[in-house]
Amino acid sequence: MSDLDCPKQARCPGCPYGDEPYAQGLASKQARVAQALASYVELAPLLEPSRAADPIVGYRLRAKLVSQRSALGLYARGSHRVVDVAGCRVLAPSVARASEALRRLLPLPIHGADLRETSEGILLTLLTEQPGAQARLEAVARQLVEDGSVRSVAIALREPGEVRLLAGEPQLLAGPRLAQHRLSADAPYAYAAHGGFVQAHAGQASYVQGAVVGHLQSALGGLSGKAVLELFAGNGSLALTLARAGARVTAVEAYAPAIALAERAALEQGLALRACAADAAAFVEAAARSGERYDAVIVNPPRRGLSAALRRALAGLSPRALAYLSCNPLTLARDLWQLQGSGLSPLRVEPLDMIPWSEAVEALCWLAPAPRPLPRVLFEDERWLAVDKPPHELVAAAQSVEPGRTLLARVRGLPSCGEARTVESWGPGVSGVCWFAKHEDDAAPLRSALARAERELTVLARGNLRKQGTITRRAGESATRGARYQKLRDAGRHSLMHVRASDADETGTLRDFASIGHPVLGDARYGDARSNQHVEHRFGLDRPFVHCQAIALTMPDGRALRVSSELAPDLAGVLASLGSDEAAV
Repeated sequence: MSDLDCPKQARCPGCPYGDEPYAQGLASKQARVAQALASYVELAPLLEPSRAADPIVGYRLRAKLVSQRSALGLYARGSHRVVDVAGCRVLAPSVARASEALRRLLPLPIHGADLRETSEGILLTLLTEQPGAQARLEAVARQLVEDGSVRSVAIALREPGEVRLLAGEPQLLAGPRLAQHRLSADAPYAYAAHGGFVQAHAGQASYVQGAVVGHLQSALGGLSGKAVLELFAGNGSLALTLARAGARVTAVEAYAPAIALAERAALEQGLALRACAADAAAFVEAAARSGERYDAVIVNPPRRGLSAALRRALAGLSPRALAYLSCNPLTLARDLWQLQGSGLSPLRVEPLDMIPWSEAVEALCWLAPAPRPLPRVLFEDERWLAVDKPPHELVAAAQSVEPGRTLLARVRGLPSCGEARTVESWGPGVSGVCWFAKHEDDAAPLRSALARAERELTVLARGNLRKQGTITRRAGESATRGARYQKLRDAGRHSLMHVRASDADETGTLRDFASIGHPVLGDARYGDARSNQHVEHRFGLDRPFVHCQAIALTMPDGRALRVSSELAPDLAGVLASLGSDEAAV
């Protein structure tokens, strides 16, 4: 029997795990994180047991509800009929009372409502698609504020075609614009605003803040005077807590109104906080170039995770500790693996049930500085070697990349490879087999051999391709034979291909598949933007799905060799997720 015991469970989609015991749903969330880490051999052992929530009913501090005639609730599974959620078991009592007060005034010219609990009362945003509805809703807003049902009311107008429930900048109708909010009685207050972020579960959010403060105090020998950087800081709730503990905090958030609230709260409470409205990657890259250093860094990105540029730049800040709070196990696993290659080694991963009964799962992870790992050698003799190239790492230095942050630099760290030279120019988006010469005199002969070699690539192309074929390249009136492909299997309505070509490179491969109307997934240059956005946000694919599986060549000394590489774990994780998801575009 379910611990939720909700009579509307069969129709309401709000609690997908609500028809089973709480422990069973918690185990399902643990399994999702484990599955995401499973593709990465180094990460899987770091997983800890999930932290259960307490309480599991009457906890939810925010709710986004749809309205239909006199009903206020959620769309029934598989329909656009609203299931009224009066008496909802998971809403916090104050949110439930405010929603009931609004329900008594229905029908209204709204399509939904957003309710957020703060320490000073409920912030209610009425959602409408009718520009002329404001006058009528102002009267409703005043009534709700005057009778104490809510602290303040705003209106948000959704434009035609917009799919998000809450879209548009909220405009205040009645009551104060802001409210102070504390996660616990002894925490500093942050400011909450209409449409701004509020954690769903106060107890779990308080645990995260306490865990971050405790770990950093231990790792840094106390927080007093330590320089701490928080990226994706929102309204600064955690940053303010760290400042209260004595740290010198820099809080970075792209949404300027939110970080302005953090700065205001810090000034009012006398806390040392520097607030910056900036893109996280741009801020960190600039800070690293200018020589700024931080004792600790905290990142709390959205579902798409950290960008490749941000992952590369973080190590340049030389933090002694890094905390990563994630709401997407797939992008978390990808990012931890990439950060490890940059010299920030993951220590442990703790799943957190931040929204009981939902499918959502978050994870709190800790990383510490460590030497960059040496590359995995696929072939080596006294003159040449091939290594396994990870994605997003440049083979050699570009103008904007430090020479020490390249694959060549890591190759030169291998025994007897201190004078290694590059012979291939794979772009940063490609992974797999990559050749080097150990000495300058051996580079040119190997380049010539590679120019005649056959490369085998694993490619995921958009849509359903036929089982095999050859791509014809056209230049003016002439035509030449390009890549030859064989379909391995379908993957979420897309085609996993084994590609052979004698002149394969990243750009040529991307152009080949785009030219036949089946671009490579993740390809920002020639690919389909909608599909790329979908697979990045849902499955964590943040690069072209191209892996150099093998290179067969005749070496300069006459030997015939075929060197191969297993599919990179980030791509393996994407395939595993696509295979179990029917909604892949």
